[in-house]
Amino acid sequence: MVQLTPVQLAWLQEIGMDRRQLQPYARRAEDVSAAAPAVSAQGPQARRASAEGLRPAAELLAGQSAAAGAARPDPASGAARPPAAAPAARKLAKAPAGVGSSGPLPLDWQALQDHVAACEACSLHTGRSQTVFGSGATEAVDWMIIGEAPGDRDDRLGQPFQGKAGELLGAMLRAAGVGPETPVFYTNLIKCRPRGNRTPKPEEIAACRPYLQRQIAMLKPRRILALGWLAAQALLSESSDLEQLRGQVHWLQAEDGQRIPVVATYHPASLLSRTRHKANAWRDLNLARSV
Repeated sequence: MVQLTPVQLAWLQEIGMDRRQLQPYARRAEDVSAAAPAVSAQGPQARRASAEGLRPAAELLAGQSAAAGAARPDPASGAARPPAAAPAARKLAKAPAGVGSSGPLPLDWQALQDHVAACEACSLHTGRSQTVFGSGATEAVDWMIIGEAPGDRDDRLGQPFQGKAGELLGAMLRAAGVGPETPVFYTNLIKCRPRGNRTPKPEEIAACRPYLQRQIAMLKPRRILALGWLAAQALLSESSDLEQLRGQVHWLQAEDGQRIPVVATYHPASLLSRTRHKANAWRDLNLARSV
């Protein structure tokens, strides 16, 4: 299992990852901290961060910033620098928009697509057939549909929402008046298929999220429909579960400052096995249409 530091865990909560999903990584981080000898000047800080585990990210980051201020009350005094964890936390929490793991992202649509196609920012690139950048309208986009991750057919065809889940999504959109002439762009939070169609890991979401942010800023969609709890949490920087997020209009601030309405609902793949949620999904779809 990938080892994440307490600072990384805090940042992933800050961008909306569910604390329950991060718990295994928190336990791993605590194990590593307990096994390490406390011989450096960073020992007490590291032990405090490890003991804090999965406290709310804003609280943890604020505590680290306060500790940094106490360690260096006067920048010109020549006092010792604060522990490395504190400036790292500030850097992660305030990372500039549109910056991926390999530097600034392209501002041209085709260049961004080429950049994603060559991405090796996380381990998912080793098992993909190809990246799934997205498909659909790129001008005057009325709807941006964002799922969680490509499936097996998506990976083979290079297109999102293939198979039965995609067919159900298309039928729902048509029933809501979103026809072939409507400018819609389809994509996912993650651009590579996780092997076995497993849930994407926090570090994979963190690596891929700048690409989605840049797509949103370039497309300037009139509305966003987030499909599934993972996409909704990452987009809205929320830790609430899907039942708390759906049924209302949220607002996302894009890189350029534009505020875009977001409605969260069930992923069509889950509706295939949980038909009781279809009525609520229909209400969510109509709510998005009314924005």
